[in-house]
Amino acid sequence: MRRVAVLFLLAAATASAQPLLPVPGGSIILTDSSPPTVSMYDPVTGSTAVLTNASTLVIPAGCVVTYQRDVVFTDWIGISIYRVDVLGNLTTVATGLLNQPTRVAQDHNGDIIYTGNAWGYAPASLMRIDSIGSITTIAVLAGNPFDVKVEKTGALPSGDFLVTLPLLGELIRVDGAGGMTTLATGLAGPIGVDTFPNGDYAVALSSTDEIVRIPRAGGTPTTWVPSSQLGNIKDLVADGEGGFFVTEAGGALGARLMRVDAGGNVTQVLGNAAFGFFQGAAHSPHLNAPLAPGTGLNGLFGLAIDFPAMPTMPYTTIVSGSLFPGIAFAGGDPRGTPLNPDSLFLQSFGIGFPGITAGWVGVLDGSGQGVITMNLTPFPAGAFAGTRVHIQVGVIDVTAPTSIGAMSDAETLLFQ
Repeated sequence: MRRVAVLFLLAAATASAQPLLPVPGGSIILTDSSPPTVSMYDPVTGSTAVLTNASTLVIPAGCVVTYQRDVVFTDWIGISIYRVDVLGNLTTVATGLLNQPTRVAQDHNGDIIYTGNAWGYAPASLMRIDSIGSITTIAVLAGNPFDVKVEKTGALPSGDFLVTLPLLGELIRVDGAGGMTTLATGLAGPIGVDTFPNGDYAVALSSTDEIVRIPRAGGTPTTWVPSSQLGNIKDLVADGEGGFFVTEAGGALGARLMRVDAGGNVTQVLGNAAFGFFQGAAHSPHLNAPLAPGTGLNGLFGLAIDFPAMPTMPYTTIVSGSLFPGIAFAGGDPRGTPLNPDSLFLQSFGIGFPGITAGWVGVLDGSGQGVITMNLTPFPAGAFAGTRVHIQVGVIDVTAPTSIGAMSDAETLLFQ
């Protein structure tokens, strides 16, 4: 059987004038349009560092931290998409595009997904860039699509895509084949979207500067964060623990990065005269899947854990075959996990699968890093083809509510 061995070696965060690459887990990537800059905020040191301020940039817009732990971002007016690799090199992913690239994501197959505003004769669309640079249209969308996030559900390997349509006041779901479902209408300028742990949708509204919660099963949106807490919202990204980071661009309160915790409490993370107009934000994951999670998951492979702020802490790993509504935490902890307590969840929590998994329970090293592995070589090639599992890591802290100090993002693995 052919073996696939993928393992990430991640740099630990330290107090340095230069950004440490790959991007440390839990860090926030920010695009700024004045001056055109892409920066990293390191929550361990509380510092920011410029990843690139190249003279070719015009208006950096959306950004994502990829499975390779580099940064891909769009330039809205420059009509280009760029990559800052793990060595700090700036390269062009695509330029001279037919659409104005706005927000960007990476699907389960490792492809780059972006929203393209109408430009010239090209219609507004949701677009895909594959590993060899080919650009295809997933769906033509009315009303200039803005944000895009990958929803972890979906029958197709790539996953589904959540897209906001500000001009139409809609939130829609687009599957990998271009099929569209309307999730909410009548929204006041929906601009940013992501999901709560139970699968509900958090949508930032640009017209009212509030965040609404939309039930996953359908229903009336309710205000989660009122307009008095935020100003001139540009983006919203989940933190993996039930809360969100929100960027604000200028306005009466200046450019700010805000944190909304799982209980809806708002605090300012960044904001001063050094920043011009924040645009997009991306959250660097704490759990990192193989380079292309939807491709060739046979044999032996590893997933890297990266919690720079929690060195030498114990951790445990759980895996589930399904997502949502997940599990709400008790003891006054407002967080939750999207993983459902099916048979995989019950077998894996704190134990793993002897002979198949290793390192699923352990202690993070002095840099807050660890590795969990899976060995499928005893099984015939393709034995798990089509199986989709979802994995999450929790750091144990007995002083924290429900003894969970921090949680990773939930990674999705699709076996071939």
